[in-house]
Amino acid sequence: MFADYRVPQILYTLGIIDYAPSILAKLKAGDLLPYGSEPEIAIRAASILAVERVKEAIVASVGVETATREEVTSVLIDFFLWDLAKDVEVGDVVLREARTIPPVHRTRSIWY
Repeated sequence: MFADYRVPQILYTLGIIDYAPSILAKLKAGDLLPYGSEPEIAIRAASILAVERVKEAIVASVGVETATREEVTSVLIDFFLWDLAKDVEVGDVVLREARTIPPVHRTRSIWY
């Protein structure tokens, strides 16, 4: 998975990860999270772990066949979540029983 800015946004919206109140306040204020800062690393790390747990849950729900394990990848989940975040943000998809989608975290980086 790619620890970018959209995936944590939708993981939070779906209730899969949480933001500390102080981080959520910074996101809503549009504050820049410095590259390598504790909040920025926490968001990225939580996203990576969450996607791995989602992958494990998908594999467990369909069985543990080798083909299934090879077909369900973190990259595919990342792509799905990224697209879902965009669709939710523009209103093309409405998620029932979900949190309001927060702003993405803003970090200046050479990586994206």
